Amino acid sequence: MTASDLRVVSYNLLHGVDLAARGAVDLSAAVDVLAGLNADVVALQEADRGQDRSGGADQVADLADALAMTGVFCPALLGDPGTSWRPADPDDGGPAYGVGLLVRGDPAATERVTLPGGGAGTRRPGASPQRPGWDHEPRVALAARLAVGGGHLTVVATHLSYLPFRAVRQLRAASGIAADAGARVLAGDLNLPAWAVRAVVARSRHAGGQPTYPAWRPRVQMHHVLVDGPIEIVRATAHERTSSDHRPLVVDLRLPG
Repeated sequence: MTASDLRVVSYNLLHGVDLAARGAVDLSAAVDVLAGLNADVVALQEADRGQDRSGGADQVADLADALAMTGVFCPALLGDPGTSWRPADPDDGGPAYGVGLLVRGDPAATERVTLPGGGAGTRRPGASPQRPGWDHEPRVALAARLAVGGGHLTVVATHLSYLPFRAVRQLRAASGIAADAGARVLAGDLNLPAWAVRAVVARSRHAGGQPTYPAWRPRVQMHHVLVDGPIEIVRATAHERTSSDHRPLVVDLRLPG
């Protein structure tokens, strides 16, 4: 990272599925997308660890290796999100699904925070694998403290419920993480439109952006970046190239040197 400029990307990995390859799992497609974005921080959602459907890979670790970044995986659930699961507290190191961060350099500290709602569950017969049950899927946030120039920045990565009433509760909880940290960035797939995000977290500044979902004809912005403290928002754009059903949101920020 440079002393003043920071590129933050929010990317829904869709557990490594490459939609351009007829839905085959191919993490190299996501590597190519992310390499082209040259990000300093990537907030990842829908990442697998040890799942049969993705070849047993630790996807955050594999992406970090391929991009020469540091990866931190934060499990939201243990088990299989398509069949049955339990909350990842504690994490037993087995098959898991959750969020992650890719950063340049090593975080000074990281923290896993469980968000409201969710718990052990099973997917209803016939329900989409992307929408298990009545969204009993546990949701988490991952906070990391990073050295940027001569100071520190706290980044919070998360992925919220597709049920708006639950996503609002979870966003309120996530926005309270490290609220007194000074410079802070919250990034992720919030499953809420921009107007709702701004209304829920009025004290933070919304970086703006463009529709990110669905990738082939975006109609709504699901990915968002919120900033607090002495951070200048330079630009926010939805990048057209993706391997997922979401377009990545790319936000350029400037911090005091």
